[in-house]
Amino acid sequence: MALFLVVLIAAGTLAFGAVYAWGYVPLFTVAAGMGLWGLRRGGVAPEMRPLATALLLVWFAVSVQLVPLPQSLVEWLSPATASLSAGYHLAVPGGAEGWLPLSVDPARTRVALLALGALGVYLLGMPALLPAQALRALPPALAIFAVPLALFSLYNREHTNNLVYWFWVPVESARGNVFGPFVNRNHYGGWMLMTLSVLVGWLFGRIEGTLPGRQAARVRLAGWLSSGEASGIVLMALAVLVGALSLVWTVSRSAILSFGAASVAFAWLVLARRRLSHARRAIGLVILATVLLAPVLRRGPVELLEWFQDNNLTSRVDAWRDGWDVIRAFPWTGTGLNTYSVAMLFYQTRNRDSHMSRAHNDYVQLLAEGGVLVAVPAAVAVIVLAAAIRRNLRAARAEGRGYWIRAGSAVGLVAMAIQETLEFSLQIPVNALLFCTLAAIALAPAVATARVTPSPRDNMPASRKPADVSVPEV
Repeated sequence: MALFLVVLIAAGTLAFGAVYAWGYVPLFTVAAGMGLWGLRRGGVAPEMRPLATALLLVWFAVSVQLVPLPQSLVEWLSPATASLSAGYHLAVPGGAEGWLPLSVDPARTRVALLALGALGVYLLGMPALLPAQALRALPPALAIFAVPLALFSLYNREHTNNLVYWFWVPVESARGNVFGPFVNRNHYGGWMLMTLSVLVGWLFGRIEGTLPGRQAARVRLAGWLSSGEASGIVLMALAVLVGALSLVWTVSRSAILSFGAASVAFAWLVLARRRLSHARRAIGLVILATVLLAPVLRRGPVELLEWFQDNNLTSRVDAWRDGWDVIRAFPWTGTGLNTYSVAMLFYQTRNRDSHMSRAHNDYVQLLAEGGVLVAVPAAVAVIVLAAAIRRNLRAARAEGRGYWIRAGSAVGLVAMAIQETLEFSLQIPVNALLFCTLAAIALAPAVATARVTPSPRDNMPASRKPADVSVPEV
């Protein structure tokens, strides 16, 4: 299952992030099929039912935006909808006269609804397909794809002609932002941000479970360093370093800031983890510092600082202000999911040098497209998801690698939530799939038989410690 899942993610990634219909239709179809398979195998577990209900409410709310209603009712619910639809459908045929959906472009909203349904089924069913073995195998398999992708993307960035793969002309202008298979470097940054979180989680789990304790003799330490376990840790650390270098090389402020926030979260987890000895904590923190600082030093702190001081943030704020104008005009029902680009044809008054088809803040865009109708159930779904992940992490505390992989995935979700305040990476289909994959990993059922308690061995005097060189791992 781990290999198949990575192949699916890789295919979507290499297909320009699956942003075109020929990419996202098969991607979401396969994802929905996997979710249905998982639901057939495990059903909807009792602890997952609140999440299933919340996701169903979101799907239903978006469906309401597609229902044709009497025009008089639409004008009462959302007066701006009728006027915008009338202006837009001068060029694009609308529905039957006298009846009007709440969405100003039902075709676009229909695509979003189908994608939402596929990803919802995938999220609910995928945890059942991630038993302990698959959970541990997924990060190394993902690293095998992520490292060549990072190296290719670095080379591509340094030798770019502003075409994807040096030949593909993006439908939307790339304006110098091409990075690897992605039209926009910020979206690559989001993809790598989530991937690195999973890899770092696996790495820390490996350190906790196999690294020799302080009691090990030098001979045994040397023997361990030549073992396959040590090689795995070193290789994963190098994979994380390469991935982090490529993330910093994007010079994506949103991705770099989110990666910094993720590093802080990992540091807190390392310090709070009771099963880690002082030596292991120190090693984990050194790895975090290296992964965070080495790419920055290689890229150039001065150059990065100058980039962060660029006035591009002003255009972001202007885009948000246009988005708030839409929110004020469509407060209750929104313009329809996936219709922000249409709304900007009429409401964009700033950044006139280009069409702002996205709000560059997914929270603003969700409010503009969904209004209270969609935003409220979406907020409930996020809260329910966070609560479910928190419960599952508590249940998995007795595990080793399994806990850390789940925790790393949770960190990746939080990091992406931060990036979405400045970007729209999750509107890229493969990034949305990867995000749901991280959520499924974080929700993967904990091993019921794992009842390992924190060992006092690392706090024992050296003369009283047992002679083995590793800690048993779940």
